[in-house]
Amino acid sequence: MSDPAEFKVNTARDALSLLSQKMFEKFGKEALADIEDVWFKLGLAVGQKMKKNLPDTRLTTAASVFVEGGRKRGINVDILRLDDDGFRMTGDHCGVGLAGKGYELCWACMGVDRGIFEAISGKKVKMEIKKSIAENDKKCEISIEL
Repeated sequence: MSDPAEFKVNTARDALSLLSQKMFEKFGKEALADIEDVWFKLGLAVGQKMKKNLPDTRLTTAASVFVEGGRKRGINVDILRLDDDGFRMTGDHCGVGLAGKGYELCWACMGVDRGIFEAISGKKVKMEIKKSIAENDKKCEISIEL
């Protein structure tokens, strides 16, 4: 694993990522449930704020805003599927600096995305991480389904 100190902190989200990395390095798998819980709660809060500015709560609407946010942060996003039952996308780098950090930490931190989509849609979502830069794949690929 690379040193988390190399990760640049410019936002509160970056700080949470760095703290998550350090807690995982210090406590290992025992920390994952707590890391995921905090990221999920952040996602719920972000999703509730986003929802107030959306015309509807359809998955297509939520995904479009989600993708736009990633692109604003400099992530090249390709949409592979977008309908009201499912959304699949790829991204060319990890927005929270988890390159090479492993799937387990990636899954825990992706609690934020699950929280966003659940808050907006008002429904539980099924998320699958098909590829992950945290696992040294060239791109991340995630799938969200209602």
